[in-house]
Amino acid sequence: MQGVIDNLGYRRFFDALIAGRLKFGQTLRQEELAEILGLSLSPMRETTTLLEAEGMVQVRRKLGITVFRLDVNFMGETFQFRGMLEREGLRKFASMVTPEWIDDMRGRHLAVIDLVRTAETPDAFRGPVRELESAFHESFISAYDNRQIETVYARLAQKMYIIRLHNMVAVGPANTEKSMREHIAIIDALASRDTDGAIAALEGHLQAVLHRVLTT
Repeated sequence: MQGVIDNLGYRRFFDALIAGRLKFGQTLRQEELAEILGLSLSPMRETTTLLEAEGMVQVRRKLGITVFRLDVNFMGETFQFRGMLEREGLRKFASMVTPEWIDDMRGRHLAVIDLVRTAETPDAFRGPVRELESAFHESFISAYDNRQIETVYARLAQKMYIIRLHNMVAVGPANTEKSMREHIAIIDALASRDTDGAIAALEGHLQAVLHRVLTT
């Protein structure tokens, strides 16, 4: 997938959230945020404009810049948008999927399930799981062959990562294996040339992930 997030400040904003240098709901002055992100004021203004357009910050004159809150509405809207993009992408992808992709993806998912079951700590499997999830879901987005959609999805993927990290139990061994099994159901439907079945399995997977994040 060719879409990238080409704004350095945007990427650093998410890195700061993951590292805990920024907090959800926190309000800062522009100079404080610029210092955390390592930006001068000129690129900081560009970054702030992008973050505000994406709903990641709220800029209020004289009050400062407030980081978004990771609430149920934000999570639900993010999953809804993701589902819209992936469903249509999967429909396109189903017409071009190859036996090689089917075999490769099934093998990689089974290998990750084995890794999850035998790993001593979650840190041992989180990297490979994230890499596989990206490759799997981005296959559907790549089917659009549209760089603008790919760039939007790359930003959406950052939000998804933040959401899932918010609830570490939701990305623990048991739930990670469930996600991989849900992926395999999509792969099996694609192997059978059952496009509607694959889309139904994708919708079920996304609903299940959201439920796990909200309730686990």
